[in-house]
Amino acid sequence: MSFFEELKQRRVFRVGTVYLVVAWVGIQAASIALPAFDAPAWALRVLILLFALGFPLALLLSWALDVTPEGLRFTAGKVGNKRMGGVCAGLAVLAVLWYFQGQPAFRRAQAPERSIAVMPFDNMSGNPANDYFSDGLAETTLDMLSQVPDLKVIARTSSFAFKGKPTDMREIGRKLGAAHLLEGSVQQAGDTVRITVQLIRAKDGAHLWSQRYDRKVTDVFRIQDEIATSVVDALALKLPESTQRRLVQKRTDNVAAYDAYLKGIALMPRRGTAELREALGHFERAIALDPEYVRAYVGAHDCIHLLNIYGGGVEDELKQKGARYLERAMALGPNLGEAHVSKGVALENTGNPEAAIAEYRRGLALSPGYASGWQWLGEITAFTYGDYNQALPLLAKARELDPLSPVINGTYLFHLAQSGRVEEALTGMDASIAENPRVARSYDDRAFVHQMRGDLVASLRDSKREGELDPKAYGMRSNRCMTLMDFGALDDAETCLRPLVAASPNAAFAQLTQARLAYFRGDLGTAERFVLATKEAQGVPFYVAAIRMRRNDPQGALAIYKSMLPEVLAESRAPRPGEATDAIYAGIALMRTGEDARGRRLVHAALAAIRDRPHMAAAAGRGWMEVIAHEAMGDRPAALAALQRGVDAGFAQLIAGMDADPMLADLRRDPRYERILAPSRAMARAQVDAAREAGLL
Repeated sequence: MSFFEELKQRRVFRVGTVYLVVAWVGIQAASIALPAFDAPAWALRVLILLFALGFPLALLLSWALDVTPEGLRFTAGKVGNKRMGGVCAGLAVLAVLWYFQGQPAFRRAQAPERSIAVMPFDNMSGNPANDYFSDGLAETTLDMLSQVPDLKVIARTSSFAFKGKPTDMREIGRKLGAAHLLEGSVQQAGDTVRITVQLIRAKDGAHLWSQRYDRKVTDVFRIQDEIATSVVDALALKLPESTQRRLVQKRTDNVAAYDAYLKGIALMPRRGTAELREALGHFERAIALDPEYVRAYVGAHDCIHLLNIYGGGVEDELKQKGARYLERAMALGPNLGEAHVSKGVALENTGNPEAAIAEYRRGLALSPGYASGWQWLGEITAFTYGDYNQALPLLAKARELDPLSPVINGTYLFHLAQSGRVEEALTGMDASIAENPRVARSYDDRAFVHQMRGDLVASLRDSKREGELDPKAYGMRSNRCMTLMDFGALDDAETCLRPLVAASPNAAFAQLTQARLAYFRGDLGTAERFVLATKEAQGVPFYVAAIRMRRNDPQGALAIYKSMLPEVLAESRAPRPGEATDAIYAGIALMRTGEDARGRRLVHAALAAIRDRPHMAAAAGRGWMEVIAHEAMGDRPAALAALQRGVDAGFAQLIAGMDADPMLADLRRDPRYERILAPSRAMARAQVDAAREAGLL
């Protein structure tokens, strides 16, 4: 008898069919009953797994057992049992794989059920000038929903990318990773407004809830509260009372102030300097119209912060105004997450990263859907500590909340490259720029990644395009000058820097880039003078301490570390990768001031922290620091071996820094120094020549 016929005779097919029917009914009943009793989400998954594992067991029993007047007895032979056992074991494995294939760790992530994208509301008034009003209603509703814990709310930049595009709702939900979509329309006539909204399930386009509001414009804030509350109810979300209060807290009762705020918010996503200045004007008008409008204060502070970064610096009066705006925002909105994130920004700018991170986390606990907050927390974790194991998940969270934002996407990919995944990051950047070719920041990010690969021509091309798109972004444009210094083109770097310094002479970038150029030329006195002239706390301790070490003042360098970076000297923990350069200089300073053993321990710990890092990286890059460290410890063979490793890796940058470094004077006299370095020098010169031939210099 064939195996198939034997299966039929032993009623295996019949048992299997009955089992599947019973299991299906049981799972359907459980899916209804378990939520009613507030059972945890894993309870249903466990039940499904048990049914799946029970299926091959039921088949095995139906094969092996027969009912007789004497009771149950085994009837299969050994060969049949082995064959059937193999079949059932295979089914069990398939059942487990089937179950786990549906779990997040084994499949591509699907939109969580508690997720929503608020689409731009259609402006039905017939006047395009009113777009900002309909967009603003959606924006504020989105912002209110982002206060809800455990609700993934897609950020404006991504959901608004579909504005005016006839795209299928299921496709939008897939691209945004949102299970639900909220769409609406606004029709404004005089002082009345009609708002229609509907909640849609993305996977099938089903309408879950809809409502129409015919009100006075002055009632728009109440309508927003009703919409947000109705969406929460429709999604069956249970909120604690504190969250309910925060959800419907009034932003302002002044329609004109709200109007100005919406205009400001609409200008911020691309981070263009002209747009940021215009946005600042709108936020300040909102503040003038309603001096208690907390979100307008947050917007104004953040505009000034971003102008300081992208523009390369703002005047002292504007910085002071930004500080006052933040102080007022914290007083008016102590439970507003965005205000705490802005406070984190201010603390970071004054060189207090630990306190900044605490404020970022406090802000995100209050506003878990604030994508920019996750981005800035990820950036400080990467830049200050070089901790990409923590930074990349934070940046991925920001990208999950705002998947189509070119700025957030570029930030994630930039730090992906810094972690060593350069080619993967570059591929992503190419795709992002192809989709959004007019975002200046994206070209600045990619320029640095090209620089990491040693491709000066591609880097300068991107820098040129960034300058064309945002000519007043002096802070970003100065990165081109720094790149030229890295490749040893010091005269070209000075030419690059001259107009930027003329346009913004007191900016931090102007002081620090001039200091770097002076150092590369061997003028340590001028370099220190420029560093001390800057009023920015970030980076100043490192620059001053490094210069004092090179001026043979280890006591002065150590004083800087003890007063401004005491954590670098702590023996209770190893230096983080982002602290490695400071730790190396601090260790050398200790060695030269009588604490040789402690200094060596610190240097070795710092070297271990960057051992696997790329040579060229914005944060925690190895550079030639291993060469400096080993030479300072008197280990010439190790210093030369480190030099050789850099050359073998194709690293051809920052050679001018070694050539000017007094700490390496003895090493440079060793004929092996120039012999080892010759290929990298040739590579750097070839890149500069190619850039000149391409008309980029």
